[in-house]
Amino acid sequence: MAIATRTLKDTTIATGSGAAGGKVTVLVNMNDNTTADSKILDASGLTGHANGAKLDITRIWWGLVQGTADDNTGWVQIQFKGASSDTVAINLAGTGHYDGTAGKIENSATNTTATSGDLELTALGTSGSVIIELRKDESFTA
Repeated sequence: MAIATRTLKDTTIATGSGAAGGKVTVLVNMNDNTTADSKILDASGLTGHANGAKLDITRIWWGLVQGTADDNTGWVQIQFKGASSDTVAINLAGTGHYDGTAGKIENSATNTTATSGDLELTALGTSGSVIIELRKDESFTA
């Protein structure tokens, strides 16, 4: 019934480009969570954030199990926050990792506001953890 998030890393690039290219890592823990559209990252609190700045997913690790109710599914959906509608980044179930060798999962949500880099998670009766590594785009500043 609960979800807890923690930002593990928020870095910038040391030379030249300010925060662009910096990395952000978020840990999400959930216990039989059935919440739709839970904010798991408020990008406006990150170093160098500016309205319209976005984050792309570079790597993900997850371990998820189904909850106890009949309609629980054991999967989660990660979404990029859009101005009028959210964009699905990826669906996750079971245990696994995405190592980024196929390329980044680009934030394609249309959003130029303070919520442009936010991430949300929808879970249907799921327990477990997700670790998400993201890369800051060129709209982040020093």
